[in-house]
Amino acid sequence: MSSAADPAPRPRSLLPQEHGAWGQLAMPLLSALLVAGATPAALLLTAATVLGFLAHEPALVAIGHRGFRARQEAGPRARRWVALLLLGAAHAGVAGLWLAPWPARLAMLLPLLLTVAVAAFVLARRERTIPGELTVVSALACSGFAVALAAGAPLPVAGAATTTWVLAFATSVFAVRVVLARSLSRGTVELGIRNGLAVVLVGAGGSAAARAAGLGPVVALAVAPTALLSLLVCLLPFSARQLRTLGWGLVASSTATLLLLVIGLRS
Repeated sequence: MSSAADPAPRPRSLLPQEHGAWGQLAMPLLSALLVAGATPAALLLTAATVLGFLAHEPALVAIGHRGFRARQEAGPRARRWVALLLLGAAHAGVAGLWLAPWPARLAMLLPLLLTVAVAAFVLARRERTIPGELTVVSALACSGFAVALAAGAPLPVAGAATTTWVLAFATSVFAVRVVLARSLSRGTVELGIRNGLAVVLVGAGGSAAARAAGLGPVVALAVAPTALLSLLVCLLPFSARQLRTLGWGLVASSTATLLLLVIGLRS
């Protein structure tokens, strides 16, 4: 029996629960600002992107994708936060686009369309499929495209940065799925070879296509740390007990990708 002195239960957190998604949002935005500069238009578009990202978790709670109990307990609060965050994102986005050059305005269509596609996967409860996860990481990777253009970056520079993050994040999707498949099947399902080939196709093939499209060698160089780590995870006996190690490894490889990208594009 609880007493009057018992502490009240803490309200459910409405921050995004997928820790990797924070990095997948931050890295493209950081690269855009470090390569092109922090102009008012770029900062406003960055703020709009972050506010839209923060609306994701309360939206999932509000529509019941975090469970019936979460919706019952935190649904009204979640709906209020969705409205406030989206209102703030809309104001910052409109102000940023007003100040931005027209290429940045057109470029905002790409992450917006990908966000709509992500919402469709979520509503269909298929965001955990390979197409769904690739769409999610592509939407996050494209978050810096309009920001870079708003800061005055040339289109090839913004395109190279965005392509790098799309390819790098895509390779990590295949690596994580290998580890999860081994865990959920208790070792009876092995996707290492198949997903390793996918990593090579995406990482090497995508980088070659980027160079052929005129984006230069920087994409291949910057994608390499994350792609190589993803390939090693596919081919070596990583288990679910090493997911934390893998997470930190992806942080390190993404940081290396960021540094190589910024140095390559600024030079």
